[in-house]
Amino acid sequence: MKHALLTVATGTVLTLGSATLTTAQTVLSGDHSVDGKLCVGSSCHGAETFDQIDAQKIKGTLVSLRFEDTSGSTHPGRDWRLRVNDGGSLSTGGLNRFSVEDVDAGTIPFTIVGDAPDNALFIDRFGRIGLGTTLPFNDLHIVSSYRPTIRLEQDNTAGPVAQIFELEADDRGFRINDASNYNDAIFQIEDGAPAYALSIAGTGNVGFGTLSPSAPLELSRDDTYNYFRITAAQAAINESVDITFTGGPLGTGELRYNVVDGDGPEMKLNADGDMQIDGTLTTAGSCSVGCDAVFEADYPLPSIEDHLAETLALGHLPNVGPTRHGEPWDMTDKMGRVLNELEHAHLYIGQLHAQNSAQAAQIAALSARLDAIEADD
Repeated sequence: MKHALLTVATGTVLTLGSATLTTAQTVLSGDHSVDGKLCVGSSCHGAETFDQIDAQKIKGTLVSLRFEDTSGSTHPGRDWRLRVNDGGSLSTGGLNRFSVEDVDAGTIPFTIVGDAPDNALFIDRFGRIGLGTTLPFNDLHIVSSYRPTIRLEQDNTAGPVAQIFELEADDRGFRINDASNYNDAIFQIEDGAPAYALSIAGTGNVGFGTLSPSAPLELSRDDTYNYFRITAAQAAINESVDITFTGGPLGTGELRYNVVDGDGPEMKLNADGDMQIDGTLTTAGSCSVGCDAVFEADYPLPSIEDHLAETLALGHLPNVGPTRHGEPWDMTDKMGRVLNELEHAHLYIGQLHAQNSAQAAQIAALSARLDAIEADD
């Protein structure tokens, strides 16, 4: 058994002074035990007093405890230091602090500044971290008497520009702030928001009011209708429009478009495809067959007889095309084609009117001659 070479009886004080020299004055080899309190440092003296919980203290005007590892280059051998307070004055920025210093790297990765509050950092037996609490309920639990906030800051030492975002919570809700631009919350969830107010599924689908959105964007509401509003706050007259889905009068579903101006919806579309609008309908004005081209001098207007024969052969007006029941129609193009055929009809009516007028004149002349002949008899 190896015995201690130096033993100090209980209740005695061993004071080791320190000088300004950088080399040791005395070397004690072997194992030693101090049965009592120990003071180390340039300010220790023979009448040193100790608090009840102090087993050892380091005393001086600039004190630290260095851990110098003499392991070889093939083993971990980094040197560390526990630092207490700065050497500069308070007026020049000196800090009352306790720090862990990486001596080899010349960095200080951990610091506690004087007057830090109770439980500023607390780690429980499950590894949960509490900031401001001794009872962390989650992996990281932050407690503050006023608006607990997490700041995410990129300085401009490595990035192109500095930028700060803040995650903030209080009795009003949860917010993300763009602190660099002094903006209010760019994202906010108010206290009391319902479950699944916003969810993003594994498919990338976004749901409002649903945990399982079945479309890229789904708005779900436990009611007989649902809607979303688009608002332009600086619009001259009406600022908003509502897009609403409701059961409708048939109970089969109806989509409505309503400018928020105090009246009813301007458009309704039901499940049967029936559409109702309060105003006029204006389309692109396409006319593939040339609506008014029939009035041009070089237009190849067919004769009435040829046009009739072609119509009977096709079973529909040539320029309108077939119009089958249950098949979709291009209303814009179809309207242009109908107009083209209507213009044909008016030209044909004009031709027939001219023929009828000529025939009427001829009949009138023949009637006059017949009357004259009968008068001579």
